[in-house]
Amino acid sequence: MTQPGNWPGAREYLDAIQTPSVCFSDPRLKKANIHLNAIGMPQAVAGKSAVVFKGTAAGKDIAIRCFTRAASDQRLRYRALHTHLEYPPWYMVDFGYRDNEILVGNTRYPLIEMEWVDGAPLDEWVRSHLRRNGDLARQAAAWLTIVDDMLQREMAHGDIANDNCMVSGSQLKLVDYDGCYIPGLADKNPGEFGAQHFQHPKRAGYYAGNMDAFPSLVIYLSLAALHADPALWGRYHKDKNLIFHSDDYKAPQGTPIWGELAQSPDTRVRSLAIELARMCREPVSRLPSLPEVIAGESQWWEQVDLRETGVRAREAPPPAGTQTPPPPSKDWLRDHVPAESGPREPARPEQPPARTRWPEQPPTWTPSRKPTPAMTVLKAVGVTIAIIVALLVVLGIIGAIVGH
Repeated sequence: MTQPGNWPGAREYLDAIQTPSVCFSDPRLKKANIHLNAIGMPQAVAGKSAVVFKGTAAGKDIAIRCFTRAASDQRLRYRALHTHLEYPPWYMVDFGYRDNEILVGNTRYPLIEMEWVDGAPLDEWVRSHLRRNGDLARQAAAWLTIVDDMLQREMAHGDIANDNCMVSGSQLKLVDYDGCYIPGLADKNPGEFGAQHFQHPKRAGYYAGNMDAFPSLVIYLSLAALHADPALWGRYHKDKNLIFHSDDYKAPQGTPIWGELAQSPDTRVRSLAIELARMCREPVSRLPSLPEVIAGESQWWEQVDLRETGVRAREAPPPAGTQTPPPPSKDWLRDHVPAESGPREPARPEQPPARTRWPEQPPTWTPSRKPTPAMTVLKAVGVTIAIIVALLVVLGIIGAIVGH
């Protein structure tokens, strides 16, 4: 693989991709139609480490993700992730790493081809659903399901933020897997530490399986708080955040948002805000997962980090005056999410079935309505017995009348 010293910028990729028959090496991509914006230039979205173009190849809309800076072990990371997942879950998109694929100047560079998601970043979706009854609560429930599933897969995303949480209809999909963690990549820190308004203030340099703990709670709490009080959006959403700002994490319970959440009409929002404030004060390595927080395992701060030491010990209690949240009710989510339209949690099989395509939606199970031969025989016998019993009852009644 070519190892260029300087990576192209968004402008260089923009120039190259206008002639796909020249810039690409894959025959399918050579025939791709690159989507254009209103002024006739390739439609592009630039991020911290890549620029993404929209194209159509072989009748399918795709995202072409071109790197603008070197990342540690890019090729190894994506192949290891592909192998680890076996088949990606419904909240991820199909992806493939392509070596030496796009020609810029005289050098070929790698890219990631991904399934295109027609949707809106999480903050835009939230803005348009603030006043729709139950939508934010349903999305919070779906988010909890996604986080729990990632934990079961021993996976962490690493850069949870609005632009990487795309919502299509009501289905949230995670994109951008450059910084994902799986056990096989534990020693391959990508050097990315996420968006500041979602990440722990002490996240820099930390790369491990629980690195999503903090942003997961930020999103869940934000959705729950806005469901309880949509007016928070106008006061605290600024640009790239939801309702929390990076400065809020540096002064837990010391900025206005904390005071507002302490007065939330939803008791669970009040207690979860206390949990998030506690997290701000602790190292990332000690933070519990979102499902643990929701389940009420609220004494986590009293334990030495078992991931680092393997030894359990007691530490100093939380600061004086810190309120201990009540254990959450198991029915809390059910009370806040209308049952008739809430997202269904997928069944998680012990052995994933072999698939030729990654599922678009959470797997569901529908019982068969077709009767088996044994069922048909049993049904016939049951009907016959019922008829005989009915006849005996009628004959008994007639005999009793005649006897009188």
